[in-house]
Amino acid sequence: MCLVELYGTYLLTSDLQFGFKKGLGCSHALLTVRSIVYYFTNHGSNVNLCALDMSKAFDKVNHYALFNKLMDRSIPREFLCILMSWYSISAAYVRWDNMLSDMIVLACGVRQGDVLLPILFAVYVNDIIEKQRRSNHGCRIGELFLGCIMCADDLILISASLCDLQSMISICSEELKSLDMTVNVNKPQVMRIGPSFCIVCKTISVNGVLINYVEKLKYLRSCVCQVC
Repeated sequence: MCLVELYGTYLLTSDLQFGFKKGLGCSHALLTVRSIVYYFTNHGSNVNLCALDMSKAFDKVNHYALFNKLMDRSIPREFLCILMSWYSISAAYVRWDNMLSDMIVLACGVRQGDVLLPILFAVYVNDIIEKQRRSNHGCRIGELFLGCIMCADDLILISASLCDLQSMISICSEELKSLDMTVNVNKPQVMRIGPSFCIVCKTISVNGVLINYVEKLKYLRSCVCQVC
């Protein structure tokens, strides 16, 4: 908590990340997605949604990649040294009935229950949103980019073009690969909403695996339904 108080300004993330922020949460992310869909469909456009699932995201945080992300933000040296010290000695035990395992060194992942856990994770994945913003793909209202909404590790991409949506998925895959993470290829879903939602002109894939088109898309334990 002291570190957050002292260095919190170095740990700010995109406004499109709704997780781990005071006064924001799943309901705000869902409202944003629905408002974007409503705006574009009411202006006669189709909207394509793709929900992606990061495989075991919190457990696969690469410490060195995290430190690099922090150094890119010019984080003060003393803060970085503290984190490096903490994570270099992270360990765990497994208890089974009355038996206790040997110590297991935790070589990756963020510390469970740590006050800094959610903030560091948001910093770790923030470039997914920023690279989408700079790509010129995805839904925009004027200069405002609204094509990538995150709530913790739950991610949804929004685009009026299926070709752009495929490019956005590729950007996600490349960024996750650089973070030593992957997309769970068994869970992605694509849904089309709008005047001609039933016309599908392009297949969508992630890491070479085709993504199914659905009539109900699950996001943040809620369902977004397909309507004409």
